[in-house]
Amino acid sequence: MPLEVSDYRAPFWLPGGHLQTLVPRYLRRPQLTGEPVEIELPDGDSLHAELYRARDPEAPVLILSHGLEGSARSGYILGMARVGLAQGWSVLAWNLRSCGPTLNRTPAIYHSGCSDDLDQVIRWAGTHCSRRLRLGGFSLGGNVTLKWLGEQGEQARERGVEAAATASVPIDLLACVRELERPVNWLYHKHFVRSMKRRLKAKATQFPDHYDLDKLASLSTLWQLDEHYTAPLNGFRDAADYYARCSGRYFLDGIRVPTLLVTAGNDPFFNASCYPRAQAASSDHLHFEAPRTGGHVGFWGGPNRWWLEDRFLSHLG
Repeated sequence: MPLEVSDYRAPFWLPGGHLQTLVPRYLRRPQLTGEPVEIELPDGDSLHAELYRARDPEAPVLILSHGLEGSARSGYILGMARVGLAQGWSVLAWNLRSCGPTLNRTPAIYHSGCSDDLDQVIRWAGTHCSRRLRLGGFSLGGNVTLKWLGEQGEQARERGVEAAATASVPIDLLACVRELERPVNWLYHKHFVRSMKRRLKAKATQFPDHYDLDKLASLSTLWQLDEHYTAPLNGFRDAADYYARCSGRYFLDGIRVPTLLVTAGNDPFFNASCYPRAQAASSDHLHFEAPRTGGHVGFWGGPNRWWLEDRFLSHLG
C-alpha cells in the first residue's frame, strides 16, 4: 500500500537535497535529559540507553534507533523523544555498540544489520516498561528496525510491537555506499570515514590484541572499511556478504505490523534501489512515502517545526 503523495515541501529558500540534509543538522538543538540505563546482552556485552518515562506507567514505549555514527543524543533522536513524551509515551533511545559516550565492554562494534541487539532492547523494554511498543528508526537504525520486523514476522505483533516508523533508510547497503563514494557526496563520505576510523582506533586501544590497524591509514572509503573491519569483525565473509545479508530490502516482505518508510526523492545518499515502491504496493503492512524534497533525515518545516516528527506521530499514534 504505497503512499506516493506527500504533503511535505521544503522551504523555497532551502533548495536541493544537500542543503535540506545539512541545514537541519545544525538548526536542530533540542534539550532533553533522560534516565541512563544499561541493557545486558547474552554475550557479556551491554548497551547504553536513555529512558524518558511517561507519567502513566502503562503508556506505550517508543524505541528509537539512531543512524551511522550517531547516538541516542543525536538531534533527530532527541527531537522525536520530545514529541513522543508530549504524546504521553515513554521513550527508550539506545546507543548501538561502541556508540554514545562510553565504549561497550567487548571487542564487538555495531553494524547495519544488528537486529539481534535491537531484539534485546525490545525484550528489555517489554520487561521493564510496557508491553505496548512502537519502533522508530533513522537511516542505519531504520535498516536495523526493518530487518528485525521482517525477521520476526507475526511474532513482532505477539511481542507487543503495535507499529513502526522509519526514515531515510539505506535498504540497499551496497547502493548507498556507492552513492556516498561519488565526488558530489565527498563531504558526507569524508565525515563518515573519519568518524569510523576514530572509533576503530578507540576500540584498538581498548582491545589491542583484537584489532589490527596496520591497514587503517591506507583505507579511504566506506567500502574498504567494511571490507577490512566491519564485515570480518561481525562474522561476515567480506563487504559483499555483509551487504547481501543485512540490506533491509530483503526483509520487507516479512513485515507484519503497520510500518512506515519515508524517503525523500532528493536524498543524496540513495539511488532508485532504495525506493521500494513495488514491494510496498504488494504489501498489506508496509507504507512507503517519498516526498520530492527533504534530503537525508532533514524534512525541516520552519522554526521549531519538523515535519518528520509529525508524520511519525500520525502513523505511530
